[in-house]
Amino acid sequence: MPRRRPGRVRAELPRRRRKHDDTTAIRGLSSAALAEVRRIQRQKKYLWPGSIESAMVRWRSFVHQPNRRLLEYQSDGCTEWACCGDPRQAREFLEAVILAMSRRRSRELRSLVEALDRRY
Repeated sequence: MPRRRPGRVRAELPRRRRKHDDTTAIRGLSSAALAEVRRIQRQKKYLWPGSIESAMVRWRSFVHQPNRRLLEYQSDGCTEWACCGDPRQAREFLEAVILAMSRRRSRELRSLVEALDRRY
């Protein structure tokens, strides 16, 4: 164990911060598939960090509703994604990411989404 000299203070280097605070976590996906989803979220202009996780939650909650129906969002409801986002748009986001992923990784996400589609 190296000895430290008295009186000498080691300078703390600032920790390297990530460019995007991306906390995408989808149950059932491997870490490699999640990394690919994060990469696609950064590349696509219409996506943002965490948007695919949000879309998956939105689609899953819509499919599991007992009275699921698609509302006309042009006239009803608000336009805030976090409040009452359109489940059709969520499904479109998921499909766009599935198509942009590699074949091997897209199978993982597609199996999760198709299970929900069958229930719908």
